[in-house]
Amino acid sequence: MTVISEIQLMTRALELARKGKARTLPNPMVGAVLFKNGIVIAEGFHCGPGHPHAETDAIRKAGKAARGATLYVNLEPCCHTGRTGPCTDEIKKAGIKRVVYAAKDPNPLVNGKGARKLRQLGIEVANGLMSKEAARLNDVYFGLVKNNRPFVTLKIAQSLDGRIATSSGDSRWISGKEARKFVHQIRNEVDAVLVGAGTVRKDNPKLTTRLVKGKNPYRIIVTDSMNLPKNSHLLNDNKDRKTIVATSGKPMTCHGLTYWNTKGNDLGKIDIKDVLSKARAFGINSILIEGGAEMATSFLKEKFVDKLILITAPIVIGQGKEAVGDLGIDKLDKALTFNDSYRIKMGHDEVFIGYPDWSK
Repeated sequence: MTVISEIQLMTRALELARKGKARTLPNPMVGAVLFKNGIVIAEGFHCGPGHPHAETDAIRKAGKAARGATLYVNLEPCCHTGRTGPCTDEIKKAGIKRVVYAAKDPNPLVNGKGARKLRQLGIEVANGLMSKEAARLNDVYFGLVKNNRPFVTLKIAQSLDGRIATSSGDSRWISGKEARKFVHQIRNEVDAVLVGAGTVRKDNPKLTTRLVKGKNPYRIIVTDSMNLPKNSHLLNDNKDRKTIVATSGKPMTCHGLTYWNTKGNDLGKIDIKDVLSKARAFGINSILIEGGAEMATSFLKEKFVDKLILITAPIVIGQGKEAVGDLGIDKLDKALTFNDSYRIKMGHDEVFIGYPDWSK
């Protein structure tokens, strides 16, 4: 007889949660597994706002068999009424005797109150199992709750010596096909991709998901001068009307564009804090930065990067364009560090994924 471990059960809950990828925001991705007498009796996941939460989905599938079971869920069950009722009440009503959850829900309406409510109802509660994996899965949700602005991911593709282009400006392609496909998948999962006008002029990007199946994100161009080439893909290939121009300049007479009248800063550049504020008001929850060194440096200096994806190709360029400019760091103990990070081998490239620690 095969014995199923708690790690296996929580791993399955995380797998189920991923089925809601790019569909649940502003809600978290949640998966639930009901376990009783050595077997899994039901599973559930949250597939989007207004739909049953994962716990309720699993309970309804289990029916009367849920009584006496243990519930494994990747996020603390909610205890408040929103579009749906409290999961804590559903858990009690179903007769579940024990709940194991991975990560505390940072939402102030929950944030430990869900676990406390369950204990008050006489249900045994355990937490912390695979909490790091659970936090990574819902990094966008956690960031939204913490910062009340879109979650920002910065992607950089560079050489071993930290160059994003040669001295002549040639940058296609530093990363390999596997890594480029990976980036297209990220585009499918975020709400918007953001670049500066310099990238539009130099690279004429499309910012689509053409290498994978999925939706194209909104495309945000940040420009203080409105010096944009009229033949650019972002301006002309806009049948879906998803191109947004964030500018303090005069709008172009180009059909189908959305304009954000954005503040300037003391240096005459676009105020990126204002861009993020307008993006949040627009309903954008997550942004992928794919601009050049100037855009990467600006977001890093302002501490608006929540996640860094650094793709390093096994090549050396020498003199060329640096990936990141001056961040004003004069001592090593002030260098940017990460509170969680990991690496993935992708074809010939290595991908570093890290969450910056801005507490210093």
